[in-house]
Amino acid sequence: MQGIHRFLSKIHVSDTTAKRIFKILTGGVYVFLYAPVLIVVILSFTEQKVPAFPMKDFSLKWYWALVPPEYDEQLVAALFDSIQIAVISAIGSGIVGTLAALGIVRGNFQRRLLSGEVLNTAFLSPIVVPWVVTGLAVLTLFSILGIQGTFVSVIIGHILITLPFVVLVVSSQLSGFDREVEEAAKNLGATEIRTFYEVTLPLILPGVVAGMLFAFTISFDNFTQTFFWVGGNIETLPIVIYGKIQTGIDPTINAIGTIIVLMSVTLAAVAEVLSSRLMN
Repeated sequence: MQGIHRFLSKIHVSDTTAKRIFKILTGGVYVFLYAPVLIVVILSFTEQKVPAFPMKDFSLKWYWALVPPEYDEQLVAALFDSIQIAVISAIGSGIVGTLAALGIVRGNFQRRLLSGEVLNTAFLSPIVVPWVVTGLAVLTLFSILGIQGTFVSVIIGHILITLPFVVLVVSSQLSGFDREVEEAAKNLGATEIRTFYEVTLPLILPGVVAGMLFAFTISFDNFTQTFFWVGGNIETLPIVIYGKIQTGIDPTINAIGTIIVLMSVTLAAVAEVLSSRLMN
């Protein structure tokens, strides 16, 4: 280890060269991450049944294959299932996450094991725990409860994995919240509940919406944990896509993949704009 430190200490790089190296490495990382996504988007417009480069013609036939009357019923049904699960999970995470954030930021906990820091760590732990571990652990719990493979179990699981993002965004907003407006409402005769619904909630609503948009995106795109939780009567879009690519690449998959990417990027961008405005 000391030899490595001595070797690095002998290397002298100017600030200009260091910036150039940093830009090149950053650009390389972006290319590595997003070039495959760009290829999927490009191949979704091919005319060929077997996607390949170079593309002979530009066509929207695979997008038209997603609408009636000639469409893949399994794929479209899975799309609506994923949207339904994501919407319900986002709403559930928004409600539970907002209440949890209020408790963490404003709670007056007397016990050490129930301090705000401990609760904050507990609610954010699903982010750092490996997704495979979370999937297996929750699968075991669902099996014990006898609800494995049901629609309810998938909803509960998705609320679990999306809840930390709502808690994180709403907690950040509440930390800088001016409580004098709440005190003014109470001085004018408003009760705690009325103050929350008419003063606090409208002011933190953009943060709640931003957290719910993050939750929707994560729920809709999730594959790893959902793979453990779904049953024979319910399939999400990522699960169906995974099953279809086992037998080859269907250009319809590229088309719906492009739609998913555009939707996810749009929702994530809106959520990021809302959360950044709140934190500023």
